[in-house]
Amino acid sequence: MSSGDWNTGEQIRDHQLATSIINRRDADGTNFVFDDANLETLRRFCLDPTASTRKQIMQEEGWVEADEDDKGAGAAAKGSLVGYAIVRHGTNDPVFDERDLELLKQWYVDGMPDGSNATR
Repeated sequence: MSSGDWNTGEQIRDHQLATSIINRRDADGTNFVFDDANLETLRRFCLDPTASTRKQIMQEEGWVEADEDDKGAGAAAKGSLVGYAIVRHGTNDPVFDERDLELLKQWYVDGMPDGSNATR
């Protein structure tokens, strides 16, 4: 997939975002979904995807929602896809399902190897 083919909405709907995060990570930093700071935030969440971790990250990043019916608005307004994914966790419309989270968690535990070929 070239960068011109990237459609975030489709990636989320098709449960391909997690595999794209993993598979597009490369050592030279030219073909990636998230930078190191976003990968670190996502790592913190994936290693412990609980409500308390979610809340702590949301508070630290300023993604606290004013309207509980619009989960993700605070992160989305700040332009953070990682934030949006974390904020949406625990809703009826999460960005990552349990399989995605397990895939990401294992990748983090393995040391985020470049050149992975993760599949769902």
